[in-house]
Amino acid sequence: MLNERLSAAQKIAAELHRAEDAIDETMIRIAQLAATLPAARRETNMSAIVGQEAVAKIANALAAAGEVRQLLIDAHQALTVTQKQVGLGTRMFGAGVKPASATLVDEGADGAADADVVALPLARAS
Repeated sequence: MLNERLSAAQKIAAELHRAEDAIDETMIRIAQLAATLPAARRETNMSAIVGQEAVAKIANALAAAGEVRQLLIDAHQALTVTQKQVGLGTRMFGAGVKPASATLVDEGADGAADADVVALPLARAS
């Protein structure tokens, strides 16, 4: 039963990290587009009025992507609570840079520390 819960948690963590990476990539692409429009306007000596509606829509799209990112972070934090509720303690799955303050903790019943088990402070997006 524990192995099944661990397997499910690993799948969820992998998909969550993919979603987090995808929204970050989306935000990068939108920001690049947002920067390209005024640069192109200047290069072509067009009036600031030209394309303003599109610039505003793209700015709104970037803001909306930021809201989606916050929702994913909130879901990530909620899943941290859920994993403790199902008896998995605090675990890290997947690749990626982890916060420098990560430390090993003893969550096992046998008193031995598990190398996969860490306690992490959760950062809030501002």
